[in-house]
Amino acid sequence: MKKLIALLLIIPLLASTFIFPVTTDASEMNFSVSANLPENQMDKTKTYFDLKMSPGMEQTITVTMTNQTDDEITVLASVNTAVTNDNGIIDYSQTDPKLDETLIHPISNLTDSASEVVLAPNSSKEYPITIKMPNETFDDTILGGIHFQEKTKKTNTDDAKTIQIENKYAYIIGLMLRQNDTGVKADLQLNDITPTQINYRNVVTANLQNTEATILKDLEVDAKVFKKDGTSVLHENFEDNLRMAPNSNFNFPVSWNNQAFKAGTYRMEMVARSGEQVWRWTEYFTISGKDADSFNDKAVEIEKDYTWLYILLGSLLALLILLFVFLLGRKSKKDEE
Repeated sequence: MKKLIALLLIIPLLASTFIFPVTTDASEMNFSVSANLPENQMDKTKTYFDLKMSPGMEQTITVTMTNQTDDEITVLASVNTAVTNDNGIIDYSQTDPKLDETLIHPISNLTDSASEVVLAPNSSKEYPITIKMPNETFDDTILGGIHFQEKTKKTNTDDAKTIQIENKYAYIIGLMLRQNDTGVKADLQLNDITPTQINYRNVVTANLQNTEATILKDLEVDAKVFKKDGTSVLHENFEDNLRMAPNSNFNFPVSWNNQAFKAGTYRMEMVARSGEQVWRWTEYFTISGKDADSFNDKAVEIEKDYTWLYILLGSLLALLILLFVFLLGRKSKKDEE
């Protein structure tokens, strides 16, 4: 199953490579943003915030926001904790994501900033973000993104005063906090394997969890599904160039190829690679009759299994042939008499 990339059309700067331009501009946008990199920027070649901060350190960084129109505009702003979406892409766009249980320091809890900024026509303004580094010493990477999106007014036919937010385009500037460049070694775990549906198509998802505070890069995952004791691969999915945010998880899908679920016990063999690290798992999972029926009833473009009908028709044909031979034999006997 190929990774969905439609998100890139909605969030132009959301990229799995975590490269965010210092100055961003697009014809669809009424404003632009520019990160003002401070002296404690760790990697001077990067164009997002990559800050080295000591334990307990407090610092205010700024982003320059520019209104490029002749009208006053309001921009919604937030510092979002990085998570991994189910396409295996690091996602910085969610203001209130479901956080992984291993995440100790969500970046949204370490920052303080305004949620709205009003920009006068053809003007610029500094947007300050105050960061408070945790007091303890660690080698962790804390990851997030500063999200900017224009707040627009939309007239409602029922209520002309109704204000709605149109989620069309946004800017994101990466924000990474570290105390040193030592880093920690990634560790990947396979959790629950679950039958479910994506866009009304049967799939089985395997939850993969990055339990360490480090970015997992260039991840390859190959998952094969067998019958419990079978040797033939029933379904398989291979994906590469995946990335996971620190202390995050996502559901890796294996498509059932528009086939109906069949109740029973299955075996999944999975191999994941990132650089020199390799993880291997063999896990068993069960699809209940209740789940199979429920998902099959809702599935679209499902391939029907007519094996039972072919067997029935074949049996009837065999009986007819035997009956024909029997009757033909009786007729021959009578003719001889």
